This record gives sequence, structure tokens and C-alpha cells, in this order.
Amino acid sequence: MTKTKLIFVGLAVALVGFLFAGSASAQDQTLTADPASVPEAGTYDFTLTPTGFTKSATNLAVCNTADPGPDGWGQATLMQYCGGFGSPQDATSGDPISVEGVEVTDAGVTFLIFELVPDGEAANVAVEIGMDDMLADTGVETSLLVIIGAGIALAGVMVFGLSRRLRTL
Repeated sequence: MTKTKLIFVGLAVALVGFLFAGSASAQDQTLTADPASVPEAGTYDFTLTPTGFTKSATNLAVCNTADPGPDGWGQATLMQYCGGFGSPQDATSGDPISVEGVEVTDAGVTFLIFELVPDGEAANVAVEIGMDDMLADTGVETSLLVIIGAGIALAGVMVFGLSRRLRTL
């Protein structure tokens, strides 16, 4: 096998790896709620603290469930559980936002701050009944990293095997 073919195979494997990798998302925006959990269903006042937002055109939505549903916090879920797109809110300053008189049901409640643009800045925090403080949902699926790692390992084995075969010819 010629060097040109080896280079082509290497580039093809790298391209497949990049396709599976997807775009990087920093997820620098966070939202915290105080209190982070409530003892029972009822009406509560919350203080929300947004951090990492750079766009002032954000909305605050209060959803009557802590479960984002099968499609995540997409438009269908916002309309169904949040009653629309919420109210305009400037989250760039990082100042606490007071939300008073929130009805927390047995399903919990979720606060969302988001931009009304695709892939815009967004963060949410779920408040559940009787739960400890919840950590932010960030990171990458580990299965994706396994697929990329396996592809790179396979490419290395192919190159090593082809180079050994060339020496025996």
C-alpha cells in the first residue's frame, strides 16, 4: 500500500471521528436556586442566581415539573409545562432574581433562563421536594468518547498492520 493510500485512510478515519464529535459547547451559563429543594408541595419564594450570561435578551420561564420530558427543554415542553416562553429577564449582571409565589407541585418545579434563538445561551435548575442540592447537568456522553477512542485505536492498528505487511513483501 502506498503512502498516499495510508494518508487517505488516516484522513478518512479522522473525518469520521470529527463527525461523531459534534460541536463543542462550553455550557458556561449556570443557574442556582435558593432554596434548592423544598420539604413539601406548596407556595414558595425563590432567589435565582444566573452566572455566565453575556446576552441581555433572555427569558425566565417557570415550569410546573422537574422532569424535562423526552425532548428535553424544547419548544413543545416549554409550551406544555411552562405556559409559554416566560417573561423577559436580563441575566448578564449576575444579580439575584426574586421569584415570589411559585406553586411547587408534587412533580417539582424548574426555572429556565434562555435566549429565544437556536443554540442560544441557556441554563435551568430543577427544584424537587425533599431532595438535596442538585448539581448542574453538564458534560459529554461517555459513549461518544468511547466511539472516538475506538476509532483512533482502530486507525492505529490498521496503520501498524499495513506497515508490517509492506516490509514482508
